[in-house]
Amino acid sequence: MNRLAICLTAVPLAFLSLASCEKEQNGSAKSNSPIFVEDISLDKKELTIEVGKTAALTATVYPEDAEDKSINWVSSEPDVASVSDNGEVRGYFAGETIISATTTDGGLRAECTVTVKNPTIDGHEYVDLGLSVKWAACNICAESPEEDGDHFAWGEISPRDYCTEENSLTYGIELPDISGDPQYDAARANWGGSWRLPTHEECKELALKCDWKWIEGTENNGMLVTGPSGNSIYFPAAGYVDYFWLSRTHGGYYWSSTPTEGDTTDAYSLIVSSTSKGIYTDNDYSPYQFRYMGYCIRPVTD
Repeated sequence: MNRLAICLTAVPLAFLSLASCEKEQNGSAKSNSPIFVEDISLDKKELTIEVGKTAALTATVYPEDAEDKSINWVSSEPDVASVSDNGEVRGYFAGETIISATTTDGGLRAECTVTVKNPTIDGHEYVDLGLSVKWAACNICAESPEEDGDHFAWGEISPRDYCTEENSLTYGIELPDISGDPQYDAARANWGGSWRLPTHEECKELALKCDWKWIEGTENNGMLVTGPSGNSIYFPAAGYVDYFWLSRTHGGYYWSSTPTEGDTTDAYSLIVSSTSKGIYTDNDYSPYQFRYMGYCIRPVTD
């Protein structure tokens, strides 16, 4: 009788011991399984920065103990703003871009809309290209970089839509460099402050020290010019006015402040087109044109 009781008691104890071992094994297997990413968020959904400035975005991956928390950062418009592998955003050109952070595990994504703006001087936007002067973000009488603005004969402060030798106010007249002279400089007369026409040398600096990229398929074709600083400005192919005719065939033409040496009918200019970046001949980076013709004005400031 006692021997039987002992045997019956031993069976449940053995069963409990086996069950306990199985439970420990299952728990160990569960603790070794990977923890997957369930969500990602950014600390900002909207961000505004100036050209040339930086700002940080912080991504948070959930849960905190996820095994693979690596992220891929991408900018939808890298010419407007870039983003580094750690979420640092840098503005290059005025506009808007979407910065996205995507998890490697699961491909989950969070986004931030970034608006890049230009700083201003005397009420007008400028871009620091890393050159000797700061260039305006748009032409005189234009409301955006893509707009033409108005066309001016050289040395005149009011726009013209009909340009001839006879109605030119400076054609055939001996003048020095007019940069900063409000009587002849359309930039100084219209924008005031420190704004002025670029000199011949400043136009050459722009042509020689910057990267030029022709842009097509936009509202107004033109040239994206990126300076040593990494910042960019846009020159629309605004054409020129010759007599009553506005021609866009050859790109965009922009006046400098410098008259041609020994010739009172010409002045130096800057040309942007699909085939040139201010280059008129192989060794001349700022061609000269007849003063009476209507060109756009892109101001500079010191």
